[in-house]
Amino acid sequence: MKNKRYLVTLIVYGTAIALLMLLQALFSLGCFDNLSDEALEVVGSVLPQIVIMLGVPLLMMLGAQKITHEPVSIKAVNEFVGWRRLSAKNVVLCFVVGICIYLLNIFVASIFAALLQSLGYQFNANDNVFHGYPGLLIALILTAVLPGICEEFLHRGVLMHGFLKQFGVRRALLWSSLLFGLMHMNAGQFFYASILGWFMGVTVLATGSLWGSVIIHFTNNALATYFGYAEELHLPGANLVSFMFGNIVVLLLTILVVFIVIGEIIRAMARDKFKRNLDSYTVRYLSSQNHFNVEDFDRLKAALPRALQTLPTWKATAAYIETFDQPQRSKPLERALLAMVVVMGSALTILSFVWGTW
Repeated sequence: MKNKRYLVTLIVYGTAIALLMLLQALFSLGCFDNLSDEALEVVGSVLPQIVIMLGVPLLMMLGAQKITHEPVSIKAVNEFVGWRRLSAKNVVLCFVVGICIYLLNIFVASIFAALLQSLGYQFNANDNVFHGYPGLLIALILTAVLPGICEEFLHRGVLMHGFLKQFGVRRALLWSSLLFGLMHMNAGQFFYASILGWFMGVTVLATGSLWGSVIIHFTNNALATYFGYAEELHLPGANLVSFMFGNIVVLLLTILVVFIVIGEIIRAMARDKFKRNLDSYTVRYLSSQNHFNVEDFDRLKAALPRALQTLPTWKATAAYIETFDQPQRSKPLERALLAMVVVMGSALTILSFVWGTW
């Protein structure tokens, strides 16, 4: 069956990336230099987040519905990107995963930062633009709330779901994570952003809801913002990160615990979703095998949960969230669009390595 969503996804995402590149060029050329630092920070967050990564893709998807003679419906878009209710239990678990991923990210970021600096990459100092507790609140909105909603809508919502039927779970996760890293157009952020994107993609598939990745993204960015203000505002835990990295034993134990906790939580969420949808998973699997009868259904429905419980955490998680759609062959235009998006993101990421963080 032809995947109509794939071409739409590539066009929508390609447009968003092109607009982000244009905006980056305008900033680099000094078109916004007459603004104050505070106004520049607001414009630099609102334009890419609300306008380019949320507003434009939403309007384009609604326009695509009209072009294909489908009923124009925001509800249909929300269903496609995964704006589904998340249980209270999973909300709490996603916050815990977000905390763990933050700890993992600062570890990964420090390793790659040291590597890039050894190759001559210069990082610009990131001083707080806003100050005091009101400044912390504004910073949380700009760096945690907006990216959590807007970047997740575009990447885990539009991009990953548009890739799933075309590529299958593993390649959809890989491509959406890679493009999420490249979207930052910054060599210093590419590595840990790609890793963060992969974990958030798995969480969306495990929970069936985009809210899972929104919560993780928000938590990760909010913690980074909090610790960025902790010393200035004398907040609790100001020296926590320094303490962790000052003690190799504490650091290694923390990373080990983080991996175990993330793995077990995501597996638990994926298993719960699998149990809720066991009938449909069983039917889809039997349909993919080109045979189906009641006896096969009953036997497989009883055997699947027991079989998956014996697998290691990540293999079991992959099995819980796997789809049975066969990957499809991309058309030349689709391959060209995907290549163009990757090249655009890669070019600016490489240029940021040459020039330093913009």
